[in-house]
Amino acid sequence: MSNGKFSSVNLNGVSFDGTRLDNARFDSSSLFCARFTGANLSGADFGNSDLTGAHFSNSDLSGAKITQDQINQASFDNVIMPNGEKSRFKSSTTTKKPITQTTTILTSSSSTTLSTTTPSTTTTTITSSTTSSTTSSTSSTTTTTTPIVSNVTFLNQTTYTVGLSPWSVAVSDVNNDNRPDIVVANSGSTTISILLNTGDGTFSPQVTYAVGSYPRSVAVADVNSDNRPDIVAANSGLTTISILLNTRDGTFSPQVTYSVGQNPVSVAVADVNNDNNPDIIAANINSNTVSVLLNTGNGTFSPQITYSVGQNPVSVAVADVNSDNNPDIIAANINSNTVSILLNVGNGIFSTQTTYAIGSQPYSVAVVDVDSDNKSDIVTVNEQSGTVSVLLNTGNGTFSLQTTYSVGKYPQSIAVVDVNSDNKSDIVTANANSSTVSVLLSTGNGTFSPQTTYVVDDGPVSVAVADVNNDNKPDIVTPNQKSETVSVLLHC
Repeated sequence: MSNGKFSSVNLNGVSFDGTRLDNARFDSSSLFCARFTGANLSGADFGNSDLTGAHFSNSDLSGAKITQDQINQASFDNVIMPNGEKSRFKSSTTTKKPITQTTTILTSSSSTTLSTTTPSTTTTTITSSTTSSTTSSTSSTTTTTTPIVSNVTFLNQTTYTVGLSPWSVAVSDVNNDNRPDIVVANSGSTTISILLNTGDGTFSPQVTYAVGSYPRSVAVADVNSDNRPDIVAANSGLTTISILLNTRDGTFSPQVTYSVGQNPVSVAVADVNNDNNPDIIAANINSNTVSVLLNTGNGTFSPQITYSVGQNPVSVAVADVNSDNNPDIIAANINSNTVSILLNVGNGIFSTQTTYAIGSQPYSVAVVDVDSDNKSDIVTVNEQSGTVSVLLNTGNGTFSLQTTYSVGKYPQSIAVVDVNSDNKSDIVTANANSSTVSVLLSTGNGTFSPQTTYVVDDGPVSVAVADVNNDNKPDIVTPNQKSETVSVLLHC
């Protein structure tokens, strides 16, 4: 394609690998998240094209016409720059802008993609339409934070069909091929869907397994020490949890059930008594308790021990919050607007709850160190108030008053993970009534930038963040309750 001309062309996400583009001209084209690896671009003219998120590596840009603004939009690794000097790695240093997208295939890599990051005074919503994007002014409920620069952008969703009313998602390699697979709890069809990763972040059609009535939560962990991840589901229509043991290659045995409290809606799996066997913790919404089932070995469990928490617990997490090397229990209580903390006193026995006030109707909780002080902090997503609450750990398992940040309408799930490779934990929420996910980047010290939102399918009620295409970048997966799909948003 030497001397080629690209005029007003959508080249978003396209890979130009080993391509000759010397003296090529890009006029008013969109090169959002395009990749140039081993490309000859000597003498190329980028005109007024948008290079937001573009990445150049091992390429030749000698004599190319590219503005400083375009250089700031893109990243460069081992590239001969227009002035003849070789670049060291340089990431983009400007705020990304919304760009429309259509499917374009030029080489072996393509995408149907679009995304943005924003300064701290705006919220940007990227629609899945190929012709439009909308931006609206929004302010966080906290003090304004300093604008940050980041390379995080996500491509438009790819959707896959699952069961009726999917309500929870986990991402884990269940067939030991080093590719993370998708596991979904389908509340309306009383099943678990497994979508095996076929490579490059694409997934096979679902295979389903029966569980109990109205499964509302799913976790994946090796509970019988055979190095194969098993499935644990909370059956909200009953008083049980289901365990499906992995028999081999991502196939599972029929469920075995254990009794818990009334209407379990959330489940976590963690070793709470330090015997190297993962135990099960369930939040029981209508008995105002959490159940602890200790693993007796080989994937069998003792009868539950219950502990009182707040009114209608809907989410549970397990993490060591007081630095004693014993995992503690944290529950989000939707109708008391609190989180309960039950400290582990040893051997999987827990103290009486301590509660902290958070936003209106907390629906999901995560426990992660968000301010890099090696102490686990609490982050909740609050359905009624459309916010997330951040409670910083002040030491010994005590927490500061909440700081809140705005997200989408009726957020119902949260993940806290570093999405932009700056070694700071960021926040991702699934917003059921706005059919979006919100990404709030950490600005440091436990503070967060205003949300950037990405459109998914109708009614996202859970979110997982994991690298599903093995590019060392975390991707986003949501189950969408109303459209009966899962959405996969690959990281640019």
